[in-house]
Amino acid sequence: MIKIQRRGDLHIIKAGSEVSGRVIMWTNLYYYRGIVIDCGCINVADEIFKAIESIGKAKAVFITHHHEDHVGTAHLFNRKQVKIYASKETTEFLKDPPAIPEYRRIVWGQPKPIEAEPVSNSITINDVDINVFKTPGHSPDHVIYKIGDMLFTGDLIGSLKPRIAYYDEDYLKILNSVENVVMKLNFTAVLGGHLIAAKEDIINFIRYLKTLKDRITELYNQGYTIDDITNALLSNVPKKVLMMEAVSRGEWKRRYLVKSLLGLKSDTKESGNRGTQ
Repeated sequence: MIKIQRRGDLHIIKAGSEVSGRVIMWTNLYYYRGIVIDCGCINVADEIFKAIESIGKAKAVFITHHHEDHVGTAHLFNRKQVKIYASKETTEFLKDPPAIPEYRRIVWGQPKPIEAEPVSNSITINDVDINVFKTPGHSPDHVIYKIGDMLFTGDLIGSLKPRIAYYDEDYLKILNSVENVVMKLNFTAVLGGHLIAAKEDIINFIRYLKTLKDRITELYNQGYTIDDITNALLSNVPKKVLMMEAVSRGEWKRRYLVKSLLGLKSDTKESGNRGTQ
């Protein structure tokens, strides 16, 4: 299923797979004057591609990172010989996308291999200037794109008040990328994979994350375990967070957010409780 909203020359395309008649999770992609930023999931790739063709001719596609909810339609643009750009690290992932677990195949779908060109610093296409900035944290290959006063941020900021993390996310790097890259730029709108926000929202995101980090560090230094801290600070969360923990087979957990903000990033998925850490 897709939904399209227009803001002048910018088209916001929300896409998601229907499961039992409803979309479990939406992802955003964008079309601006012939430029496509990210391209949704493969489960609805045909719908996305047709929607973009109905808006206008795609001159180029820009990918923020290699995850499946951002690259799903890329193979269809490859067939049409539309150039796809991404960071050098992302292009290597896209040549042979890693196999994803079943729950992610249901929600998004397994992406196909694609060819993309490395891009760095800046490029001009169709009279549109696109500036590129490295922003590791959500993934090591992550970049954001600046066009005018718009920042296309992929999943650098997945939520303005994160309460759960992916097992290999590095929230200290996310905080650094947001403070020392994003906030150094002139922008009025953040256009992400799962949110759209204003500059004030990003300021509040930094404040929230720093406050959470300080509280976690305080409790850890007092001798509390990771699970103690998780239960103390992240027990009252939306049902969606608990669902992610339940179905992701260890890929998403609240305790990963705690560990990440302590600099104890998990390199592998955990199975079961490990409350003594």
